[in-house]
Amino acid sequence: MNKKAKLSFVCGLALTMLAVTTQQTVKADTTTDNNQVTTTNDSQTQAVSQATAAVSEAVATDQQADQAVTPATATADTTDQTNTAATTDDNTTSADQTATTQADASAANVTKIKGIVTTKGQATQLYKQDGTLITDRQLGPNTPWFTDENLSYNGKSYYRVATNEYTDGNDVILTYGNAADGIVRVKQSGAVNYSRTAQGFVKSGQPNLGANSVWKYNRTDSANGLTYYQIANNVWLNSDDATTAAAYQNPNGWLQISNSQIQPSGGNVGYDLYNGVEGIKTYLVRKYFGYSNVHTIYDGSVTASVRALQARKGLPVTGVVDLKTWEAMGFVESTWYGIDSYVAPLQTNITSTRSDHIEAMINQAYKYLGQPWITGAASSPDYGVDCSGLVTQALYASGVDSAPITAIQHAQPGHEWNSRDYWADDRMPHVNFNDRQRGDLIFFTDPSTGIIWHVGILLDKNTMIESWPFAVQVHSIYGGRGNIAGVKRVFH
Repeated sequence: MNKKAKLSFVCGLALTMLAVTTQQTVKADTTTDNNQVTTTNDSQTQAVSQATAAVSEAVATDQQADQAVTPATATADTTDQTNTAATTDDNTTSADQTATTQADASAANVTKIKGIVTTKGQATQLYKQDGTLITDRQLGPNTPWFTDENLSYNGKSYYRVATNEYTDGNDVILTYGNAADGIVRVKQSGAVNYSRTAQGFVKSGQPNLGANSVWKYNRTDSANGLTYYQIANNVWLNSDDATTAAAYQNPNGWLQISNSQIQPSGGNVGYDLYNGVEGIKTYLVRKYFGYSNVHTIYDGSVTASVRALQARKGLPVTGVVDLKTWEAMGFVESTWYGIDSYVAPLQTNITSTRSDHIEAMINQAYKYLGQPWITGAASSPDYGVDCSGLVTQALYASGVDSAPITAIQHAQPGHEWNSRDYWADDRMPHVNFNDRQRGDLIFFTDPSTGIIWHVGILLDKNTMIESWPFAVQVHSIYGGRGNIAGVKRVFH
């Protein structure tokens, strides 16, 4: 029975006794004399005193009960304040602070860290700092969470993911640093292997990695002014020993070298064919209709033939070759997109030297040897190319993207003469003719107009690989290609 209930019960009892006594007094007054009344009044006073005493005793008993309950209440309040103090941040009362201190003392072994914990394939329980299970929420499966604190409690390890919210170390996978994606190159002195612990990076004792070896990393971290790269499960290199910079790069203002595969650009992969378009798809369409490819261009004759075909096949009569018309000619969808999307596979990486880049360019050019000269063409070695198309694909293989001069752009109307665009491109400086060397580009002009009309790749001072009517070949620079306009350098 609580205090109020007890008090109400006792008071009610006293009033009942008082009422009974009063009734007795009234009856006595009507039948007895004053002495009896006095006696009765004394009895009434005694009854009231007894009732008052009973109330006092009950109150005293209730107060004792209160005192007996206080430690349990205080304990409950302290536990509640502990939770509140851990959940709230800076706004703590003195009681909260005491409770927090008690919780910290029982927790012990808190280590500050900077990492990521990723939950496993199931929902993950959360716990308070004192080990109490949080029942109203969980972490989703396979999700990453930042953690800044490792808590050792009752022989188990926990990671803080929110204020006073921790995951069991057995339920998550701890990683350090930030997710990343890149390539790192070991410097000439080799690279020490490190492991990451809660205290920081320590040497793993594994053999050093070899100079100029290349590694893919998936996380980065920093410590003591150094960047660390994770190249395997808890295997790290630092920026003293490794770098993301290429061994060779052109100066600013030159065509820059990419260490990742170049992607198609300069137009749509799967572009339609219409008046003025050149390149491989036009070459195949002209060949289908029996037209000469001395000059491969989509002209009026091709348009008329395409319209007639479309009419026969029940297609919209547009005179434009789209994918449906292409397939109506017996060609397949894969070539419609594949011809446009071809970019020579990268043959260099961040360890490549200047010489490596030059050789990659020339090696790609040799893959076209013997293929026909086709105007506006710059696709794979399965087909022919023209002179500037050969250069474009050779550059791709060496890591150089010459956009806006591209393989797709070359086939579009008005871009047949990409040799002129390369000649005008300031990202490839002119060099003295007498200083020419392997890997330079050599340009020629039309003797009748003086306008640039041809480009080749120098193999040495006097020989080049080129695409000249009617095939890709190795030829002397003095072999009737027009007047030599000059030489430009791709690699510094």
